Amino acid sequence: MKYEIVGGVSYPALEVTLDPGDQLVSESGAMAWMDPHVKAETNMRGGLLGSLKRKLLTGESLFQNTYSVEGRPGLIAFVPGPMGSIVDYDLDGELFLEKGAYLVSTPGVELQTKFEGLKGLFNEGVFTLRAVGKGKLFFNAYGAIDEVMVDGDYIVDNGYAVAWEPTLSYKVTKGKQKIRSFLFGDQLLLHFKGRGRVWCQSHDPRSLANFMHPYRRVQTNN
Repeated sequence: MKYEIVGGVSYPALEVTLDPGDQLVSESGAMAWMDPHVKAETNMRGGLLGSLKRKLLTGESLFQNTYSVEGRPGLIAFVPGPMGSIVDYDLDGELFLEKGAYLVSTPGVELQTKFEGLKGLFNEGVFTLRAVGKGKLFFNAYGAIDEVMVDGDYIVDNGYAVAWEPTLSYKVTKGKQKIRSFLFGDQLLLHFKGRGRVWCQSHDPRSLANFMHPYRRVQTNN
């Protein structure tokens, strides 16, 4: 299997050339273009319960597609939903991902869900994905991505954390800006401790939604 990330940092696509015997698994809808002899099989990896948990708790697809070729190599391309970087990661154990960050993996990687608990009746909790196994994993960000080597303590807003290694312990805390909390709701922070890598994205989709909100079209009742 050979792969290349094309299109630059802002609008990347992952192009993979599969050899006979290779397989790739992706979220439903991630495939952008492919050779006609590439075969796709749709299933619920992890069983019905695991697929439902991914769908309901993190918004990931209920179904996943497995791609393969027979007889000759074939090219297939994947494009993430958000405009931003794609990271390739050699998984051997586990890696935590924010919801929506998973793009593609080899079959040896399994996705599980992890819930950090409710933060109050009207406050959102934090649902994360746990990638487990061994193989190649590709995940995506919104905007540019910065790989930070943590040695000690590090704090990241929940909207900017993309992925982190299991060597880091972490807990979810609330921001202390009382004016912000009153106007916009609590700010959830990930407080990391230990030594390991954290991948942070340069944009937060919630900030974009807040920016666009005043300009939305509002239907008036006559």
